[in-house]
Amino acid sequence: MPVRRGVTLAELLLALVLFGLVGALLARTGLAAERVARSHEERARLHAGFDAAAGFLHAELADLGPGDLLQAAPESLRYRATRGLAAACQVRADEVRLLRASLRADRMPQPGRDSLWLPLAPDDPRVADTAALVLPIMSVTNSTCGGAAALALGTVIDTLAHPLHALPPGIGLRLFEVMQARLYASLGSGWLGARSVSAGEVVQPLAGPFTLAASRFAGWDSSGAPTLSASLVRSLGAILAGTRGQWPASAAPAAESTAVRIAPANLP
Repeated sequence: MPVRRGVTLAELLLALVLFGLVGALLARTGLAAERVARSHEERARLHAGFDAAAGFLHAELADLGPGDLLQAAPESLRYRATRGLAAACQVRADEVRLLRASLRADRMPQPGRDSLWLPLAPDDPRVADTAALVLPIMSVTNSTCGGAAALALGTVIDTLAHPLHALPPGIGLRLFEVMQARLYASLGSGWLGARSVSAGEVVQPLAGPFTLAASRFAGWDSSGAPTLSASLVRSLGAILAGTRGQWPASAAPAAESTAVRIAPANLP
């Protein structure tokens, strides 16, 4: 009969060593793949934050007109954000009626949050402050105007200072709210946030996290020189920066940044 031969101690030790080497190699490869995947995920998240911030700033600032930028600083912007355009069919001392069919807005006017921009010049609802009335909206009710559906916006107009008989019928007006965009720190990270100043809201995060020390709002005058003087700004933007991990793990986090620049269509 053939003699059965068992496994020697040397062979067992060699097998254990080989298994250990293979296991270490697999673990190292898996760890490297996980770190590379995490680096790509962090980069994607950072760029998603850049895209979200750029989309918000374009949506809010691209429509600014004269006098709409109320305050500008490296960490915050305060501005009038357009919420709708419409034609006024009736203007009284206590009420402005606008034709529903003419209303171009993403939402209905909100009392206490929105305001009216009523130009004293008939052809442009975005003229300078000196040629327009900024009026509070105190109530919004359904109404009619010449048999057509309308919205009646309760307000207050000083008719002694601003006689209403000079206003032509169908004058265009604008609905707006005062907003603030802000770069701020929360929970150990930097964020781009926004709030309605008119409604007294607290700031809510919109995009991030960013590196606040390397992020800021910026403005330029008509010659392209940097300025944050609200009356001189002709284009606005932001420089946003962030970091992400990378492979190998011993390397310093990678820094990335993006620049957003907007030239509002209604600024001179």
